[in-house]
Amino acid sequence: MRQQPLTGYILHARAYQEKRAIYQFFSSEFGVVSGVGARGMPSFVPMTLFATGKNALKSFTQIQPSPEVSLTPIMGQTQYALLYMNEVLSRLLVPESPCEVLWQVYHDEIMQLRALGVIEACDSLSDLKQALRRFERALFDELGVSADFEYDGLGESIEANGYYRFVPEVGFVPIGSTLINKANDEGKKLSRVSYLGLDLLEMARAQSDQNMYVKHLQSFGQLQRDVMDYLLEYKPLHSRKLWRQSLQYQSV
Repeated sequence: MRQQPLTGYILHARAYQEKRAIYQFFSSEFGVVSGVGARGMPSFVPMTLFATGKNALKSFTQIQPSPEVSLTPIMGQTQYALLYMNEVLSRLLVPESPCEVLWQVYHDEIMQLRALGVIEACDSLSDLKQALRRFERALFDELGVSADFEYDGLGESIEANGYYRFVPEVGFVPIGSTLINKANDEGKKLSRVSYLGLDLLEMARAQSDQNMYVKHLQSFGQLQRDVMDYLLEYKPLHSRKLWRQSLQYQSV
């Protein structure tokens, strides 16, 4: 890259020398790009900059935050939700691999969450959860691991009165299937949660039906957490730990 203009967001920053920092920058043009720039770039605010360099670590210059977005710090539950989004992107995306659709969803959900303002434990959590589930679904689409709610892992149609479990890289499989035993033998950590076939078929419709989506929001949350944990190789997320600690503090 030579004076390549980029638009995007800071995912992660760490100190480097006295006045500079190493950044992971999620750009609309090239996906995640790493570079060195002046300290103090804000998170959760769209930025423009220029990137130069042939190596993996670029030089970032002419860094400017969008004048249309407030630089006021984000607090409460919204802050932890955005930290979570940044952490999973930082850990799961391949560097310098364009993902325009995912970037747009990420941008849209940040704007949505910023508009919600400060969210406390029992206030507007449904809107926050929906934003996170949409973001996760877009990430899974980008990574090619989205679940099929109409056909099971054997290629058979989901039966409304059947019960299924989710197996990573396979999909939903009928309880009692040999695929579950095989996954256990391979050391995969399977959730013990089972899903009624009728619910899975309704979850398939929920992609275009907001009322149905809200009805099954809890199930989407459980399923997508299972997928995320698998992608992260069951390694803990620092953002989740901070989020849990904040909720414990509020309950004291």
